[in-house]
Amino acid sequence: MKLKSRTGFTVVELIVYLGVVIGVLMINLMLIKVVQSGNASETIFWHSFQSTWTRMTLNAKANDISYRIVIQDEKIIFAPSYLKPTTDENHKVEILKIPNTMHVSRVRNLYAYQDGFSAPTTVIWLDQNNRVKYYQKVQMGWSGYHVEKN
Repeated sequence: MKLKSRTGFTVVELIVYLGVVIGVLMINLMLIKVVQSGNASETIFWHSFQSTWTRMTLNAKANDISYRIVIQDEKIIFAPSYLKPTTDENHKVEILKIPNTMHVSRVRNLYAYQDGFSAPTTVIWLDQNNRVKYYQKVQMGWSGYHVEKN
């Protein structure tokens, strides 16, 4: 009995081949995502900033108070401004540490008033070599801010 010589793949070989190709593609896609995401400490910082900004705006609207935001080289201070002192936990000063991979071009004082308005401004964030890394545009009203990576 003579056997025919095969010149193609069997179904099992084809499934294994496709599994390997899909695995390699998935690893590449994950690596691309990690490379594009940039510095993890900066990503955490921007998430923390967004969270603190949202808390600030909600507290200001609910309690009819304004906020002063001081952006310094190493930290950002969110401080409520009210007429009489309070011990309410919602009105505490919040401080965010800025990652050492970036700093602000100059110290900025922003004011977010209880009516929801603040003066429009742009905060320029620099990298360690003093090159522009981010533009943070603060808008009038509680629409907030927008960050553009340079």
